[in-house]
Amino acid sequence: MAGFSLIEVLIALLVLCIGLLGMVSLQGRGLQLSQSANQRSTAIMLAQDLVEMMRSNPDATLTNNLFSTASSYYKAAGSEFSSTSVANCASLDRSGGGATVASQDFGCWLQEVQSLLPVTSGLLKSNFTICPSSKENSCSSGPSSVVMIQLAWQDKSGDCTDNICYYRLRAEL
Repeated sequence: MAGFSLIEVLIALLVLCIGLLGMVSLQGRGLQLSQSANQRSTAIMLAQDLVEMMRSNPDATLTNNLFSTASSYYKAAGSEFSSTSVANCASLDRSGGGATVASQDFGCWLQEVQSLLPVTSGLLKSNFTICPSSKENSCSSGPSSVVMIQLAWQDKSGDCTDNICYYRLRAEL
């Protein structure tokens, strides 16, 4: 009978270890998904911030009340952002409007993107777009009252294609 109790204890210890390993695995996956959700929320906030900057600077954004490829805020996939480095974005003077303010807006916005999302210069160049959009999830070559902003960031959770997540916002200007 003494040996039988030892086997019961060893089996109980094995079951306990398996349970603890499962709990640690669930905790790790929960943290990973939480970080992924946080990054997606950040991308949503950044896209909405840019739309508000664009709306507050209509001289650089719109031509005949439409957003077009001639806009100072336009950025095609594969092109660089036309931005100006700004030392203090909190005290940026936006009262003049126009292309200069648009360039400064991009500079401040890019600083925020780089500090809040895991992005590389390659992602910024190839996967970020700001374009007129007459159809859902696509850019159009002609002017439109709707702008599409696409952001991309690296995500190691495995929930996104090639570990790059995308967020697209279409907004009426």
